[in-house]
Amino acid sequence: MNEIKAKKIIEYVVKKTESRWQKYQVHWKDIDEVFIQRGYEQGGFEAWKFFKLLKEQRISSIERIGQILNNYKGDTRYNRSFAGSPFSPFYEDMKNGVYGIEGQKFFECVKNFQGQRGFKFWELLWYMLVCCNYLKNNYQGSFSYFLKKKYAEFKNKEMVSDDEFLKISSEEWEEFTSITKPWNELYGIGENVFDFIIGDIVEANFAKDTYKLDSANIHFLKVTGINKLISKLERNEVKKFLKELSLPYTIREINKGIYTYCSETEANGFGFCRKEEKCKECEVNTLCEKNF
Repeated sequence: MNEIKAKKIIEYVVKKTESRWQKYQVHWKDIDEVFIQRGYEQGGFEAWKFFKLLKEQRISSIERIGQILNNYKGDTRYNRSFAGSPFSPFYEDMKNGVYGIEGQKFFECVKNFQGQRGFKFWELLWYMLVCCNYLKNNYQGSFSYFLKKKYAEFKNKEMVSDDEFLKISSEEWEEFTSITKPWNELYGIGENVFDFIIGDIVEANFAKDTYKLDSANIHFLKVTGINKLISKLERNEVKKFLKELSLPYTIREINKGIYTYCSETEANGFGFCRKEEKCKECEVNTLCEKNF
């Protein structure tokens, strides 16, 4: 593998999937809902499907979900014996109305969820509840308010407007996030997921340089052999490598293109780099190492 081959492979992949990843775009006005949909889309949990149930129950806002733990006085750390099944003490109390009407509706969503739960389902639900409660009590029940407030504090201002926030440059955003690490305040949200939440905001100037080193991107880099050109398979090192390729796409577009090309979620339309038989359909199959 060399940089010339890597550039050809990645450019092909991003172009091939463009019609699909263009649909991932979200708008700033919807970012609070996007936070719930994407923030806990981890470990195989199809949070976007769970969100549909929340919407049906009319509790799909940070404010409504945050209300559930409003009178809870216990430990905010996840405890499997306390909240790790529908028969656990926490969910039994939730079902019986201890956590209000919102809690009962949340329990119905859990009971009726038919999507993939993944391996961290109960833990992620707990973090969702804790984080929404935290945002409700400290940041007006709004992720957008949280972002603007944290940036304002960083700039020693009282507050910034939506317009000011969305005009932040990539360089300013990188400085802000690297110093303040705002995700540390959000239960269950790490740097990768934080980038995933804000990465597709159409109106945000800084979003174009966000990058989530998800399992699909890692898999792609290893199977193709491109990982051998990167000093360390770590988010910032991968971003640096991709920038140096000078491709006609933003970092976030490359990120989405690779994800779409070989993620299991998008397997119906693409699903490349998973099985050797599928390689025959790939137009750059002679360039990669096929490290299955």
